[in-house]
Amino acid sequence: MSKLNAQPRYKNNVSKRMNRNLVSSLVTVLGLLLQLNSTAQPSSTSYPSRQLLLRDEGRSTLNFVDLAHPERNYVVAIPAGRDLQLVGQGRVMIGTGKGYEERDIKTGAKVAELTTFDGTIAARRLRNGSVLLVGLNWQGKKGIVLLELDQNQTVQRTINYPDFTYVRLIRETVDGNFLLTANDQVFEGKPDGSIVWQAQLTNQKKAQHAWQAQRLGNGYTLVSGGYSANFQRFDRKGVWVDSISGPPMVNPHFFAGFQILKSGNWVVANWQGHGPDHGASGTQVLEYTPAGKLVWSWKQDPKKQSSIQGVLVLDGLDLNRLHVEDAQGRLVPN
Repeated sequence: MSKLNAQPRYKNNVSKRMNRNLVSSLVTVLGLLLQLNSTAQPSSTSYPSRQLLLRDEGRSTLNFVDLAHPERNYVVAIPAGRDLQLVGQGRVMIGTGKGYEERDIKTGAKVAELTTFDGTIAARRLRNGSVLLVGLNWQGKKGIVLLELDQNQTVQRTINYPDFTYVRLIRETVDGNFLLTANDQVFEGKPDGSIVWQAQLTNQKKAQHAWQAQRLGNGYTLVSGGYSANFQRFDRKGVWVDSISGPPMVNPHFFAGFQILKSGNWVVANWQGHGPDHGASGTQVLEYTPAGKLVWSWKQDPKKQSSIQGVLVLDGLDLNRLHVEDAQGRLVPN
């Protein structure tokens, strides 16, 4: 009898072990699925009263979006160009191909302009109140050219970085230097034309077109990588640290203008292509934590927006004051 009963008990033990292994495997698979789902989906963070200023390159418009009061929203036509900045007196400055325009934030109406510098790529107001215009192979000089204009629109100085063949946006550092993006490169230049820091973007493509760079509080530099469709961080020596993008559901295509919020999060425009018919493509305003988690996004209205290139989150900002970036990279009143 003992021998006859041994075989069933053995089979029973094997069966129990198999069941335990099966349950363990199912739990593991379920955990992996939950993990993948959590990384693929944005957080449920909500900003019911958030106000946005958007530059839509696809339709060449300026958009004001108030999530709590959509009756205040507007879309106005503007000239082609790059960048947008809060410059005080309730105005936003936009770069144009001939200089810049200033628009009333509440209405979108044009209240000032400069149209005598044909070939302007971008415009940025400095801490001293002057405006810096950016051009390429311009004003009789080779490479990147910066013109500083005083309040009378008179050129006060010309800065030249001759060894670069491409340029997008510019940001002034707290030290008075300039961070510029030049296709697959980003560099920090001094007002005397010398280069004090430089980095090479990863994930190189034929036309990478890196868009904007911003120095962070830890000395790292954050760059929106254009067609790399990501953020890239570089250390003090210009060495690549990491990249942040995704998830695929937002269709990362071209990371353009961005803003570092008071919280430390990054809001970026996920541009989708030239022309007026990209409004149904991707999710074009994304907010990430510095750790790379997508915590909020805003889906554009295909009937009103096509391809967003620049974004400003207005909540908590004093629109009557000029805003620049502080030592942490955050947008603050000057």
